[in-house]
Parts: sequence; C-alpha cells; structure tokens
Amino acid sequence: MSLPKEFLESLPLSESDKELFVQSLQKPVPVSVRINPQKHTTHFSGSSVPWCRQGYFLEQRPVFTLDPLFHAGAYYVQEASSMFLEQVIFQLSLNEKPINVLDACAAPGGKTTHLLSLLHQESLVVANEVIASRTPVLVENAIRWGYSNLIITRGDAVLFKRLENIFDVIVCDAPCSGEGLFRKDEAAISEWSLQNVEHCALRQQRIVNDLWDALKPGGYFIYSTCTSNLQENETNVQQFINKHNAECVKLKIKDFPGVEEFQRQDAVMYRFFPHKTGTEIFSLAVLRKPDLNDLNSERVVAKNLKLADIVQADFAKKHIDKGEEMFYFIHDNNIRFMPICLKNALGQLLNMPVIHAGTAAFEVKGKNLLPSFELALSTALNQENFNKAEVDKSTMLKLLKGETRLMDSLPIGQHLITYQNIPLMFLKKIAGRVNVNYPRSWFIRMNIE
Repeated sequence: MSLPKEFLESLPLSESDKELFVQSLQKPVPVSVRINPQKHTTHFSGSSVPWCRQGYFLEQRPVFTLDPLFHAGAYYVQEASSMFLEQVIFQLSLNEKPINVLDACAAPGGKTTHLLSLLHQESLVVANEVIASRTPVLVENAIRWGYSNLIITRGDAVLFKRLENIFDVIVCDAPCSGEGLFRKDEAAISEWSLQNVEHCALRQQRIVNDLWDALKPGGYFIYSTCTSNLQENETNVQQFINKHNAECVKLKIKDFPGVEEFQRQDAVMYRFFPHKTGTEIFSLAVLRKPDLNDLNSERVVAKNLKLADIVQADFAKKHIDKGEEMFYFIHDNNIRFMPICLKNALGQLLNMPVIHAGTAAFEVKGKNLLPSFELALSTALNQENFNKAEVDKSTMLKLLKGETRLMDSLPIGQHLITYQNIPLMFLKKIAGRVNVNYPRSWFIRMNIE
C-alpha cells in the first residue's frame, strides 16, 4: 500500500509511530458490532470494545445478510472507534434526563441508533441527512433498531438555523477527506489530496457554523471526523472556539489504552489510530456553548398535526407496550406513535423536511387497520396481543427472500414471526401461500443456500 507523501507528512505522529501506522494498514480490516440492548441476544462472544458496553470485536467477518438477527435490528455493524460517542454521553451525564439531540450527518445510522440506545427513553433524537440517496438506508436502519423517539429529516444544515436554541446536544460526524477509509478502499488513497483536505475543512466549517444557532446555551457540540490531519481536526476546532466563544470539554480516557488526547492551543481532541487502538482512524472533540442567563426557550406547541381519532388510537394502544404513554398521529395513511412527551417537540419540526417520525403502528385500509411492518420491529411492540410463530434460520431467510410457498403447518390467519424470540415481521397465512408484510426493497437478493 503506497500512501501519499503529503499525507504521511500530515500525520501528527513520530516517525517510528508512522512506520507502525503504515504496517497496521496491511492487516485485515477489523470487524465490530454493537448490540441493541432492547433486543436481547447473546449472539456474539468476541472481545469487548473497551469504551462501549454493547460493543464487540469479531474474530472474522460473517455474512451478515444471512443472519436473521441482523435484519431484526438485534445488532448494528459499526466501526469500533465511532462507538466512543458512548463515553461522551455517559461522562457528561447526558443520559440521565430527557434531552433533544440532533445527529446532523446521520446516514447510514450508526450514531443515530447508538444515541437511541444510550439516551433517556423520553429524549428526542433528530437524525438529518442532506444526501437524498443516503436517506433510505438511514430510515431502514432506524426502523430495524425499533425506537419511536426519533424523527428523520432530509435537508442542508443551514435549515437548522431557524430552530434556534432547540437542541441540548448536536452530533456532527462531518463529511471528510476519508483517511479512515484507506484500509477498506484503495480508491480513497488515490482520491486524497491536500486540495481535497482544504475543501473538506471549509465544508466542515460551514456545516458547524450553520448548526451552531440550533444548540442551546450550555449545550454540547460533538464534532468528529474519520481523518487524522490537523486542518480538519484541531485547526477547525480552534476556529469554532474562536468564532463561537466555545470551550473544549476534556474526557477521561485512562481506561482506554491507545486512545490519546491531543491538544493544540485550546482545541482538545481524542484520537484513534489503527496501530494503537486496533480500529480505523477517528478523531473527536466536544465543545460547550456558553451559557445565557436570559434565554427564553419555551417550546412551540404542535400545530397542524393530524392526530389519530379516538377509536384508532385506542385500538393502537392495545398493541403497544405502555401505549397510554404515546400520542398517535396520521402520516402517509399510517397511524404512527411517539412518546407523548415529544408531541410539542415534533411541532417545532413540522416546517422542516421530515421524512420519518416515530413508528408506524397500523396502516389504514378503508375501515380496517393492518399492522405495519415497522411495528413488528419496534421495541414498543406488545407481543402478547398477536399470534406468534417462532421459525428456524432456514425458514426465516426464505421469508426474508420473499418466498411464499412454505409454512404449511401454520394456521390460516395473521401471525407475528419471530426468530430466537425476536420479532421480525408480520405474516398472513392464506390458502396455499403466505403474504409477508415486509418491504420488497429490503428482501435478500443474494443466494441463501
């Protein structure tokens, strides 16, 4: 692997460390997963990721597509260094009470799903993605994860200027020059240049500056990249400090061998290098916005929100765990739900380009209500109100591939299909075949034999 000379010169490492760094890129790409704490599984037995309670390094990469638990959202495949977000949340006690959090560059959903697992269950998570082609995978991963306290938007960061002082935390895993992809994708090496680094740094500045007004005074801005150069990291962070009168927050890292604290002027960053942490390149800083004593942060009451009628809401409540603690609204002919404490927060976002909100419980079909595929994957599902059918791996994979001529022993009617006791889809058995309530675009396309 031949790395650009300018890149090697830009590494904030000693010459001996640079040699070890280059050697580490010749090793196999590490594989790590993060377990969904609401969908209990003991599926993995690899070594633990030190900074993430639910994270595991795997000895080898399995074919995730052929694992039904992957489709059920029982775990998420994520680079281990990105899981360091957990330490920010816990060390700053951001999980102890309901807060509003924006994941500003969210696709494909690693940090979004992690936030949902970490935060208080009454917190609101808003996941935004500007690139339209990347939003479907974000929505898919979010639905699989199964939490209802989520809103997904699609728009440029500048749109959030209108939401002044809304978020307690903003997470920005900024688009970068991709140095952390060198081991996975050699094309990333050929595309790297000092000019591209400068271009990315300027774009990162624009994104952060556009988002800043949406952060509450006293709130935290978590900035990260998968690069190692100073320009996209410490230099940028120093500019944010100067422009917004922010301060860098220090974290405790003594329990995480290989993770290093880098300080340049007032900018403090936490760095991951493959030869030290066994992960890919990752850099993270936490900025705190100055307090304002005279802040008026009254919430806007939800307006123009079409709520489900009483009969529909009562029907939905019976099929949802803690259904009385949810509010129910109509969107795209679906009865959807979110924690009732987030009703006003949703009202603040109605003028934003919302593409997904909460969880779809039922689809309205004339006078009938049909369970949504989202409900089957939801952690709020009340399983006891459905006829459940546990299936083996072979049958589950056939269903995920869209096969309909199977399960002869299943009675006629509607069933909730589970694998290892984790729900995955609704199925309706009719004469001679089954109808699977599952998005066709999610079907497995590879050979499952």
